[in-house]
Amino acid sequence: MSVPSDPSGKLQADSDINRLNFLKTELALCLTFSTIAARNYETGNQESAERSMANSEKAYETVVRFLADPKHSKHLTAEELQDLTAELERLREKLDGLAQQFRR
Repeated sequence: MSVPSDPSGKLQADSDINRLNFLKTELALCLTFSTIAARNYETGNQESAERSMANSEKAYETVVRFLADPKHSKHLTAEELQDLTAELERLREKLDGLAQQFRR
């Protein structure tokens, strides 16, 4: 991404970078919380696992909302959107798998 010379263009470019970093961080949080949930389920700590799953779902839904909002998604490249969407799908599978495996 090239950096524009005018101040408003630079602000927009910085905002775009920050938006992408925020979304990637939320996805990383989702993965982290789902991993913690899995370990807690495995060790029998159901209450902590459920809290971690809820936090993971919250991070997941945050990314979904941002990507569904054109105000935000229009500032992402096609490749960035594709990468974020692929990661969302992977995480959704993990969350659904955990729910199916441990919530009975």
